[in-house]
Amino acid sequence: MATQKTGNKEGLTRRGFLKTTGSVALAGVAAGTVLTGPRKAFGVTKMPDKWDNEADVVVVGAGGAGFSAAIEAAGRKAKVVLLEKTPVIGGSSIICGGALTFVGTDMQVAQGIKDSNELFYSDMMKVGENQNIPYLVQTYVDNQMETYEWLKQLGVKFLKVGIASGMSVPRSHYVSPGDTLKILNDKAKELGVTLVMRTPAQKLVMDEKTGRIAGVIAENRGKPISYRATKAVILTAGGFSLNKDLLAKFVPPMANAKAINGLGNQGDGLKMAWAYGADIQDMPYIKATFGFTLDPKTIAKDFSLVFYQGAIIVNKEGKRFVDESKSYKLVGDAALVQTDAMGFQIYDSTIREKGISDPLGRTAGLEERGLIYNAPTLAELAQKMKVPAAALEATVKKYNSDIEKGMDSGFGRKTLVASFGKPLKIEKPPFYAFPSTAAILGTYGGILINDKTQVIDVFGKAIPGLYAAGEIIGGMHGAAYMTGTAFGKALILGKLAGKSALK
Repeated sequence: MATQKTGNKEGLTRRGFLKTTGSVALAGVAAGTVLTGPRKAFGVTKMPDKWDNEADVVVVGAGGAGFSAAIEAAGRKAKVVLLEKTPVIGGSSIICGGALTFVGTDMQVAQGIKDSNELFYSDMMKVGENQNIPYLVQTYVDNQMETYEWLKQLGVKFLKVGIASGMSVPRSHYVSPGDTLKILNDKAKELGVTLVMRTPAQKLVMDEKTGRIAGVIAENRGKPISYRATKAVILTAGGFSLNKDLLAKFVPPMANAKAINGLGNQGDGLKMAWAYGADIQDMPYIKATFGFTLDPKTIAKDFSLVFYQGAIIVNKEGKRFVDESKSYKLVGDAALVQTDAMGFQIYDSTIREKGISDPLGRTAGLEERGLIYNAPTLAELAQKMKVPAAALEATVKKYNSDIEKGMDSGFGRKTLVASFGKPLKIEKPPFYAFPSTAAILGTYGGILINDKTQVIDVFGKAIPGLYAAGEIIGGMHGAAYMTGTAFGKALILGKLAGKSALK
């Protein structure tokens, strides 16, 4: 929808209009906002006669993006209030897989990994099927190394670099999410950030004379409480994976999908921005991630991407249905329309051993819990899976034959993941089957921002005093998702928002 990389948007293109008809309309009409003149609105929340609290910057949502924004602003001598809806910090960041996508790091260099900003940009646009907004991807690229070094200086420990969905080369830098959020929380306290828990923000307040967002009305112990922001409000309130009504509105198939998300992800920040005409992006591309147990509770314990190590995926009929090297979001789309919305990751002992060395390919914990079948033959494995043995044997035989010939005649698989690695035959017993489904980890569509993280309205104009970062924004990922760029954009764009809000 953007016309250039600077983040300026001259207006809705035909494609943008078609994509957002019924959703942008909701932003301008159903939310009760009709813009007339210099950002005057029907139903706008007016400024209180007297504010209860005042700060330079008010940040809404204490996850990775919120803490990054608060720390950056406070480090620039701003008085910062950080509001959190729930009793715990971290949002989706604290329960994510811990992958952060960075490029050109000392860790990559030490391992002889040749990467570049240009290659990363190309990979992001490719995995997003060029539906990403170029200037947002470029903003990630331009600010990622500074954020990597900043995290290291704060004391964040990077544990490993690995290959993952959408990457040409290994660039997932793994951290402990819990440890990282603790470090950010401690730094925020050190800088004097006021963290207010159990206080959900409910409405943005606009100065009707200037059209500028002037603060936030929140709720604490059942009573309204107002926070004036003399410089800016930064929305980092997460997505809406837990709001079935919003999911049904934008992507009906996802309304019944399981979700593993921060407790506050009900779309509060999204609706607050809509009330002032904020544009939205990428809603049709909200997807679930394949690779979870059939009843997932956490990412750390209920998830494994053995198919990126060489496994194939079959349905309950014993047949493949997807190119396993694709983004796990696209694999998730394919799995959700199979019988019982699931598939089996099929692999052998060689692939199992290969996966042990990768944080996202390990299966030992799942095996200990009895969630993975194994057998000395494919026929016996099929019996445990309750799928036709002849079909499974034929599927694996055909796949192995294609691998020997150097081509996958069924689905065109050429690599292990994205453009990295060569497919492996499944031939060394014992054989394994991991029953898997797709779960929503985040809503990768949301508020449109420019390259300074200012929220953009439906007419392509920045809403004065309003910024956003993290899962709440749309446009970064496009049609699919590269591992590590969700947590990555939260920290990178959160930091940028904290800087931009004070300029």
